[in-house]
Amino acid sequence: MGSTVRVDLAAKRLTALLAEPRYRRRWQRHSSVRRGELSRAAVAAVLAGHLYETGEVGMEHRPRSLENRVGRALNGDRLSDRTLELFIAAFAMTDQHADELRALLHGQPVTEPLIVFDAISGERPRPPRTVRTLQVAEHHELGPERSPARHVTRQLLEAVEATDRYQYVFDTPHAAVSVTTGGTPVDAFRVPGSPLWVVEIRLDEPLLPGQTTHLEFRTTFSYPEPPRPEFRRGVTAGVRHLALTVRFHPSAAPREVLRARWDDVASTEPAEAVPVSLVGGQTSLELVPGGDCVIGYTWRW
Repeated sequence: MGSTVRVDLAAKRLTALLAEPRYRRRWQRHSSVRRGELSRAAVAAVLAGHLYETGEVGMEHRPRSLENRVGRALNGDRLSDRTLELFIAAFAMTDQHADELRALLHGQPVTEPLIVFDAISGERPRPPRTVRTLQVAEHHELGPERSPARHVTRQLLEAVEATDRYQYVFDTPHAAVSVTTGGTPVDAFRVPGSPLWVVEIRLDEPLLPGQTTHLEFRTTFSYPEPPRPEFRRGVTAGVRHLALTVRFHPSAAPREVLRARWDDVASTEPAEAVPVSLVGGQTSLELVPGGDCVIGYTWRW
């Protein structure tokens, strides 16, 4: 994986983490704007405070001198190991978050994700389905640039034949996939003649027909430009429970959000769309599908 991609993924994840409450509180106290997008000046103030507390700089050091460094890091223009460690220490990041950022920057995340940009092994047909999804919950997050930032999927799977694999299929190359529970990613490839990519996950325990397992994985995105303003999921009649959540960054709230249903995965416009409200920047749905369907959300900026 190229260094530009590594830096971009690490920068996007760092930006997302700084928006989370436990880290946001640290920089927000230095910001005159209590709500809104991430303040680079406020982040620079946190870094400067840490450098002063550790004796690396004196009282004459100005936080403003760090603002360009912060900007380059969060934009993905330049993020060195030294700068990343400064962020980790200044914001007292958890070991999990620190390890994740270090690994993304070096192209070898702790959960061994397959970075689809240039890690695909080639093209081959999509393998026959060996498991079916009984339950699925998905949490989709939009970042400050109005692009998908992170997607978490939790599934209950049932084997329809003896297997030790699950194929995660998606429709963008701008993604990195990591498995947090239930398996390990072992390969990635493109399905020829289609816009689909597949990450093959080896399950922790092989399954016999009828046996079930839980699987959780995360997709981190790095779109060069915002994609279509929608999040949708196709499900089959075997799915007994579906839960979808979409969450928007505080600085990128949409003008309108609609719960929608599409006729099929190839449809570009929804067949039905009903406006919904956001609570805390997010909206959710839970349902028993009762048959094949494509359901989700679309929005207008």
